[in-house]
Amino acid sequence: MYSTDLSSNQVFNFTDGCRCPRSHRLALKLCCAGLVLLLLTVVGLSVLVRVLIQRPSVEKCREYIQESITELTGNPGKLQCPKDWLLHREKCICFSRDSNIWKEGLSDCARKGATLLLIQDQEELRFVKNSIKERGNSFWIGLNYSLPDKNWRWINGSTLSSDVLQITGEAKINSCASISKDKVVSEDCASDYYWICQKEPKVSETRCNDS
Repeated sequence: MYSTDLSSNQVFNFTDGCRCPRSHRLALKLCCAGLVLLLLTVVGLSVLVRVLIQRPSVEKCREYIQESITELTGNPGKLQCPKDWLLHREKCICFSRDSNIWKEGLSDCARKGATLLLIQDQEELRFVKNSIKERGNSFWIGLNYSLPDKNWRWINGSTLSSDVLQITGEAKINSCASISKDKVVSEDCASDYYWICQKEPKVSETRCNDS
């Protein structure tokens, strides 16, 4: 049988043997301090990034708004038209209260800082026809018959696409297009009709909260 009793000296020596050297303890403390410092740094950077995201500078905010307006010019929340003008996508549209020949309609629009209407697509054509239903008249638009190439051209020089609209009636020299609630017709430019003007809307200023 072996004795399990240990002398006090043996116990002391055994405990001492389990203690880490002082240099190891110092290294462990430095390691812990470094980890704490690293953690605080990460937390601080996270807070800083969040602040920068949630509180952009006024200049950055203005740049962002300008980019958004450029990409989403049809947003009615940021676009404004003068009184008596209708906002449709990126256009302000006005139906005249007077009637005259096509060239007079063109001149009247120019005095308003606008042009005769140029219809871009089927959706805009439907919008214009629906708006005309309430007025019950025919209106000049910015489309006339061009010679010698014998094409219908918009006043900006572009050729009419058959995908946008179809014109009824004979196309000949001095022909201009008028639109009613149900069709677009070739008419003598000297005829007496109302007209539709268009111009770009103004962008309402959006301020960023700098607090």
